[in-house]
Amino acid sequence: MTDQGKTRSNNEDAVWVDQDTGLLLVADGMGGHQAGEIASGMAATSIPANYKQLARAGTAGEVTDKNFSQETNRLGFCMKMANQMIFEAARRYPQDRGMGTTCTAVLIKGDRLSVAHVGDSRCYVIRNGDIEQLTQDHSFVMEQVRQGLLSRDDEAVHSGQNILTRSLGTEAEVKVDLEEHPLFPGDVLLLCSDGLNKELTDEQVLDVVKETPEPRKLVARLIELCNAAGGRDNITVAVARVQKESFGEWIRSLFK
Repeated sequence: MTDQGKTRSNNEDAVWVDQDTGLLLVADGMGGHQAGEIASGMAATSIPANYKQLARAGTAGEVTDKNFSQETNRLGFCMKMANQMIFEAARRYPQDRGMGTTCTAVLIKGDRLSVAHVGDSRCYVIRNGDIEQLTQDHSFVMEQVRQGLLSRDDEAVHSGQNILTRSLGTEAEVKVDLEEHPLFPGDVLLLCSDGLNKELTDEQVLDVVKETPEPRKLVARLIELCNAAGGRDNITVAVARVQKESFGEWIRSLFK
């Protein structure tokens, strides 16, 4: 679910969830004259479409890291293609110059999670009563935190005034963070734009996840709480709950 929030005049976020392929994606656009909407929309439509096309062809497109699976490399390559598409569009249309977007995309494949990430949208996993952020924010403030120059408790971290150090579409080439993580029955995956973490702490998100097990109700509740806390930005949340395969599904998987 995506929501405009309480203070923004438009919604520059985009979200994609495809249960059949196990692909979830959140993008948060930036740029004047509604160019942010264009950039995030291009990412949210082109990455799933290109992923399906490459999957049908049985190729990763480009292998960025041989330590990762074909699916993870394919997801990263699709993000690089989206970067090139947005960058070229901004060059062709002067009114969209400078547009870009964050993008966090994950692919659930059996008991493995593939992650491709650029920007400060986030992916969390909630497991056994704990919440863990799997992605690193590509932002000036969080770079300062990682270097020990700022604390997570500093006002600069919570003020929402942030500068991205990496995004899709603002440069001809982009470095995409790739990761793989194991998945277990009962895990909850949560992707979000920074409109969520501007209003709610990780601990508050965890409390809501514990209280609201059904994914559709969970995303609606999180957005409701963000707006109640001020809704200073667009808010987008995508949630998936990992369930144990039934015996019949396990038998069918043996013959795929």
